[in-house]
Amino acid sequence: MLTAYYKLASEARFIQDDAFTSLRYVQNFVDGNGLVFNIGERVEGYTNFLWVILLSAVSFLAHALNLDLPLAAQLLSTLCGIPVLAITYFLAKKILTKNFAGSIISSLLALSAPAMVLFTTPFIYWSVSGMETPLFVSLTLLSVYYFLDFETRGKRNAFVIVSVLNSFLRPEGMFFFCLLIGVKYIVTVLAADEFKLAKKLKAGFASSLKTSLIMYAVPILAYIVFRLVYYGYPFPNTFYAKTEFTTQFLMRGWNYYLSFLEEYLLFGFFYIPVLVQLLRSKTNSKENVLIGLTLVYTLIIIVMGGDVLPVNRFFLTIMPLLFILLINSSAELIEEFLKGKLSEVAKYGLVIIMLVYSVINYSRNLPLMMEKRAYETGLVAKMKIYAETLREKKIKSLPRVAGGKAGKSKIKATSVAVSTIGAFSFYSGARVIDLVGLTDEYIAHNPKEVKGIDEELPVIWKERHYNAGYVLSEKPDYIIFPAGAKPSAFAECAIYVQEEFRRNYYMQLFYSIEFNQLLPVFTRLENVRSDSADCGSGFVKHYIEANNLFLSMIKSGDKSLIRKINNELDAMFLKCSVRIPEVKTLKGMTFYHARNYIIAEKYLRDAAEADSTNAIARIYLKNIYFSQGKIEEARKLIPEILRFSPGAIPRCSQVMF
Repeated sequence: MLTAYYKLASEARFIQDDAFTSLRYVQNFVDGNGLVFNIGERVEGYTNFLWVILLSAVSFLAHALNLDLPLAAQLLSTLCGIPVLAITYFLAKKILTKNFAGSIISSLLALSAPAMVLFTTPFIYWSVSGMETPLFVSLTLLSVYYFLDFETRGKRNAFVIVSVLNSFLRPEGMFFFCLLIGVKYIVTVLAADEFKLAKKLKAGFASSLKTSLIMYAVPILAYIVFRLVYYGYPFPNTFYAKTEFTTQFLMRGWNYYLSFLEEYLLFGFFYIPVLVQLLRSKTNSKENVLIGLTLVYTLIIIVMGGDVLPVNRFFLTIMPLLFILLINSSAELIEEFLKGKLSEVAKYGLVIIMLVYSVINYSRNLPLMMEKRAYETGLVAKMKIYAETLREKKIKSLPRVAGGKAGKSKIKATSVAVSTIGAFSFYSGARVIDLVGLTDEYIAHNPKEVKGIDEELPVIWKERHYNAGYVLSEKPDYIIFPAGAKPSAFAECAIYVQEEFRRNYYMQLFYSIEFNQLLPVFTRLENVRSDSADCGSGFVKHYIEANNLFLSMIKSGDKSLIRKINNELDAMFLKCSVRIPEVKTLKGMTFYHARNYIIAEKYLRDAAEADSTNAIARIYLKNIYFSQGKIEEARKLIPEILRFSPGAIPRCSQVMF
């Protein structure tokens, strides 16, 4: 099984962009700057305190072994996947002892549970991601394992200790502890030999339960006090930035759950054996604990709106429990309705069926997982290039001076506003303003939506907490949209439609050798445009749609999309005429890629004349002139391009002219 795990993990190896957010905290912590994202700003923008501390300790070992911190995080998360498989096996053995103790088939049935977990894309994806997910799953399963023997003092104390560690690791750890303790309390109350309700409720607090609560509460309360003193709030900043209880969130959570059912539980068919046993009152107390835990946690996930990250991260926590319940209930039904050799053969068949199904289902879900992996790998690579380009000063910037004491002045640290903060923040060292507020206290506690920025927009990100006015008031030196020139999140759309953004930012381009393409970054330049017009937000939908259609045309070569692109851009112009440079630039690019250079040249020339900062229109014009042999006209465009985008043309290309 370990060999298979190594093979699958090696094939899927990558690091999630979100992992770099924790690494940024680790980096600042070990450098003596405190547990902060931006130096001098105490904001708890992580939800994995124990993981940050572990990585801080590992960072010293990584330095000694000449390993970079991201690789160390990835190795640690991959190693944490092994306990998930081991604990799943032992937990399955504990549940299966009801009818199959000591038999060979019992061991095989128990082994099939971790094998089913192994051949799931969530387990492989998140185990190699560099995040704390596999450790959280391990600790959650271990807490359940010890809880099932709560009456044994040693196991009870182990349950509390593991629960404390789990709560330090993820806030959900508190939920699992409270739920399990609540189950124990209810069982104790129901079993109490008392007639009056008040006495029954009091009897529920047995000495063992009181001791466990105190053991758990002391370190957790100390941790909450630390949060209050150090960060000013009892919960992580992400709680305030993400928490929202609306019908939209409920529908997203429901769809998230349906996707999980279809991909991993055979459209819910896996529930049937468990439901049959439950309705027939054939489940025991241990099984009921697992059933209750999975049911309540599933409801919580739905109410929370699911997860913004892919590949069913949230459900991975309870997948081992669901597989154990399925295997146990199916084996019990076989034992009850089939006798003798036929029963034995059927149970062996059950093991084979579960394994074969898991392997086939893994293959079915693998393309989607690899697609998400490729996207994340590309995103991390792109944001690393942005960061390194910024550090190497290859992006044009103007010196900004902030007044100091006694007539002195100091250079203000470079600030960048971006929605995908992970890899960029880790590699750049800049002050990063998180557009969705996960690491920004003001946005998390003071979100402000923009009228018209709603579900109708064709954006990928669904976070609704943002404050465009606040971000622009901070006057970041740069604003980066990971998707390029177009916004792909509500927060980015809210920025893009602001008149202050249009007046004070222009799109600077720099050439990336690694990607062999131009990458845009919106650069602050006070009053770069003198005209003014408040267009509202209605035009942005058409702009995004036009960009999406343009990319589809390039990918497919389907020239019939030109009409649709022009229609969207015309609609954009009608709603916001001052955006004419963007409209004509994209029209020119469209006709250029359709090889209609005459029309393309006209639009691109108009776009360039309308905006002196418009490097992309001039670059396309340069390419047209060069292909037509108009070398002198192409040469004249180079100084205009380099004036605002000095990194847009590779040096060798400049020499050619």
